[in-house]
Amino acid sequence: MKSNDSNILKGATVMKNDYFSAAFGEVLQIARRISNDVVAEVEAIFKKGIESPLTEEESNDLFRQVALTIRKRAQERGDNETARAIGEDIDKLIAKIVTKREGPTNAGTGRMSRQHTTHLIENYNGITPTHVIPRPWFHGKEIPMISGYIKTADIQLWDNNVRLDIHLGQFREKYGRKPTPQELLDIMMSNLQLPGVTDDDQFKIVELARSIANNGVKTPPIIDIDGTLLDGNRRITACNYILNSDEFDARQKKRAEYIFAWQLTPDATDEDRRSVVVSLNFEPAHKQDWPTYVKAQKVYEDWQAMLALQLRKPGPPLQAQMKKELSLKYALGPDTAVVNRYIKMVEWASEFEDYQIEEKKKDKYTVHHKASEYFDYFEELSKGTKPGGVAFCLNQDESFKKIVFDLLFEDKFKNWNLIRDLKYIYNNNEYLDELRKARGEQDTDKAQDIVEGVCARARADRAERKIVGANTRIETFIKWLEELPVKAFRDEISEINLQKLLDALMLVNKYYEGILKEKGQTTDVKTTS
Repeated sequence: MKSNDSNILKGATVMKNDYFSAAFGEVLQIARRISNDVVAEVEAIFKKGIESPLTEEESNDLFRQVALTIRKRAQERGDNETARAIGEDIDKLIAKIVTKREGPTNAGTGRMSRQHTTHLIENYNGITPTHVIPRPWFHGKEIPMISGYIKTADIQLWDNNVRLDIHLGQFREKYGRKPTPQELLDIMMSNLQLPGVTDDDQFKIVELARSIANNGVKTPPIIDIDGTLLDGNRRITACNYILNSDEFDARQKKRAEYIFAWQLTPDATDEDRRSVVVSLNFEPAHKQDWPTYVKAQKVYEDWQAMLALQLRKPGPPLQAQMKKELSLKYALGPDTAVVNRYIKMVEWASEFEDYQIEEKKKDKYTVHHKASEYFDYFEELSKGTKPGGVAFCLNQDESFKKIVFDLLFEDKFKNWNLIRDLKYIYNNNEYLDELRKARGEQDTDKAQDIVEGVCARARADRAERKIVGANTRIETFIKWLEELPVKAFRDEISEINLQKLLDALMLVNKYYEGILKEKGQTTDVKTTS
């Protein structure tokens, strides 16, 4: 069958952008690679579509319909390699049709006239720009988008982001101008200090960067046709942080160098832009983070698996390295503080669960839920492993620990702060009897009042004992200090402890001068020697 290209092409010129007329011939060339029947089918689609003048958006839809037809017919041939190649070519052509159109759109179509179009999306790793199919919806509106990879360094942050209103107002007042792109980036990274901003990482960029370094950018930023970010300031800032920080290796930096993004088409209207902004910033995402209990359990399981691979118990240096690897694996950064905290919390939670399930015969899932609900309490229970600390006291008295576990299971602690006072109850039978009474109380509110009351009394008694015993302690210390040989200060006592001693004595001198001043006496320090 002979194709009547010239007649179809003549009809195609009624479209509002001459680029479509030139693209029409390329589409037919791709169709010919399959068969003349496909060419005829494509021509029929064009004939139907150009019976009346088309807007650019309607023209886009026409080309998309043609693209789907060509791809489908290529697949039906059964030649997967040819179908794949044709599919890539048609995607590339359609993306080029949309992204390379320039100039104002037709009056009366309701589309916004733009003088400048920035084509940031480019070919990367064999991936060419293409339409987002199916079209995404924002605030109840279907909005066409082009997807592909963009170089992070080419993206400028959005200086109209309402998140930055206060910061930009401060900057304009101080400098009398808008910030440059680099200064805007510095504001997001908290590198440019502004009055009233006390958080070192106000926009939580570091935490996000660590996630992106391990997983890439999960949600594509959205860019307007002129290259302006409509959504994704934090993600782009985090990628810049990765690229300029020694914390991340070459593999992680490469992951942040190019990011997958969506860009509006030149047909986008102001209403489209508002829909994107409202949908992504006002409408809730309805995402619920994993509970800390679940996150910590995952980290702990991996920690146990790492230990199981060791032939012998690893020493402190190796453990520190293993925990650092685990921390980086879960995007927690190079500092292992969170991993250490999770491990301790899970160990205490496990002991709590074992006691309630094995000894108290409670339903295991009820116990698991309770451990998850009060998981933050286990952080306080695990603190203070040296004499005088909460963990130390509980580990010295198993019956005391079981009382605390029962009170926790029965919701009889009003808040986690009360856990800190347990160290004052240790070894005091009167206070322990009060806790036992709270454990047996059926009324939860009354039991909570009992626990709170005994903790308050124990805390007050501790403070009073400190005051009452102050003179005895000072006298004992002075006697010990006076009897200490001079060479001990030189040879035995560390420099840091000498400095601490000096600081303490200077503090005492300050108190002494204040007391004398209140009495109207001279502030000259007198000695008894």
